[in-house]
Amino acid sequence: MGSYCEHLIDLAAAAAAGGRFAAGEALLRLAVGRSGRDAFVLYGIGHMAWQQGDYLSALAWLDRSIAMDASNPKAHIDRGFTLFGLRRDRDALASLERGLEMDPDLALAVLTEGIDQLRAGDFRRGWWKFEARLIASPGILPRRVFARPRWFGDPAEVAGRTLLLHSEQGHGDAIQFVRYVPMVAAMGARVLVEGHKGLVPLYRGMPAVAGAFALNDALPPYDLHCPILSLPLAFRTELAGIPGTVPYLAAPADRVPFWQRLLGPPPRERLRIGIAWSGNPAYPADRDRSMPLALQEPLLAGTNHAFHIVQTEIREADRPVLMRQGHVRDHSERLADFGDTAALLSLLDLLITVDTSVAHLGGALGMPVWLLLPAHADWRWLTGRDDTPWYPTMRLFRQNAAGAWGEVVDRVLDELARCDAAPRSG
Repeated sequence: MGSYCEHLIDLAAAAAAGGRFAAGEALLRLAVGRSGRDAFVLYGIGHMAWQQGDYLSALAWLDRSIAMDASNPKAHIDRGFTLFGLRRDRDALASLERGLEMDPDLALAVLTEGIDQLRAGDFRRGWWKFEARLIASPGILPRRVFARPRWFGDPAEVAGRTLLLHSEQGHGDAIQFVRYVPMVAAMGARVLVEGHKGLVPLYRGMPAVAGAFALNDALPPYDLHCPILSLPLAFRTELAGIPGTVPYLAAPADRVPFWQRLLGPPPRERLRIGIAWSGNPAYPADRDRSMPLALQEPLLAGTNHAFHIVQTEIREADRPVLMRQGHVRDHSERLADFGDTAALLSLLDLLITVDTSVAHLGGALGMPVWLLLPAHADWRWLTGRDDTPWYPTMRLFRQNAAGAWGEVVDRVLDELARCDAAPRSG
C-alpha cells in the first residue's frame, strides 16, 4: 500500500474519532482499489455509512468487505447493527453473534458501549448493542438454546401464537421489563412467562399472562420465545416512548390479609416506611450500590415514622444497629417470595431503598419510592436526573461523589421533614 493511501486511511480514522463520519467515508472511498487491503477499507466505508444511519449503503459495503475477507469480526458486528437498523432483526442477531463469537473480547466491549449509550439515553443504538450481553457473559442465568424461533417484535408473527418470555438476568431486570407483557398480549399473543421462582406469584396476577413458570419447570408447548430484556429492542423503545404506566404488578390478594393483621391499624400522623439498604453481595457492583445500615441511623432515629425492613437478608455487621433501633420492625424472615414483599409494600406509604430488586417492585406497584443511588449509577437510571421515566412514582437521590452516602441521607431527612410539615392525605 502506498504512502498516499496510508495517509487517507489515517485521516479517515481521525475523522471518525471526531464524529465526522461523512468526511471519513469520502476519504476511504478515495483509497478503494489501490490500498492493498480493500477488505478493510470497504469495512471502514460500511462502518461510516452505518454511523450516519445510511443502512442500505452500509450493508452493501459491508457485504463486499465480508465477501473479500470473512475473517474480520468487526465487519460482521457492524453488519448486524446495520441489519437491526433495517429491521431485519433475525439476520442481524446472526451476524452479531458470528462476529462476537469470532472475537469474544469484542462482546464485552460492545456490551460496555451499549450500556454507556443506554445510560446517555441513546436507546436507538444502545438496545442493539445490549444484545451482546447474551454472548459476552453467562449473566445471572446460564445461556440457553431454545427449540423454537426467537421473536423480534413483528406483530403478524406472534398474533394467535404462544410466546415464551424468559429471564436471563436478575430479579430487578425481570420486574422492570415484564411491563411489556400487556403490549405483547395486545398483539394477539398468548404469553407465557418463565423466570425466578420468587417472582412467579406476581406474574400469575398479571391479566395478560396466560401461564407463569419457575425456571426448570416443565413448560407447555410454545411457538416463539424472547428474552425479557430484549423486549425494549423488539418494541424499538425510545427514551420518550418508555411504557411507564404503573402499576403493572399487584400484590397477590390472598397474601395481604396476613400482613394487615401483622402490621395492625395504620398509625395516625405517621408514615409507614419500608427500608432496604443492601442487596445481594454477589452482585459485581454491590459495594457501590449497598450501604452499611449504620449510615442510615440518623434517618431511623431522627424521625417519628414507623420503619419496616423489606429486604430478605440482614448482614451480621448491621445487626448491632438494629438492636439500637428497636422500633424498626424486621420482616426479613417472613418474606418468602416477592408475593409477600409486594403484599407488605402495598400497606406502606413510602419505600426508601438502594438499587435492588425491591426498588423495581415498589415502582412496578406504583407506590412512592425514594431510590438512593451511587455516583456512577446503573445505566437504567440515566444521568443527571432526579426522576425516571421507567417508574413515575419514583424519586432519585444520587451521590454527588463516590461513596458520599452521608449527604444522600441528609437530603432524605430534609424531604421527610417536609412530609412531616405537610398534612397527610387520606
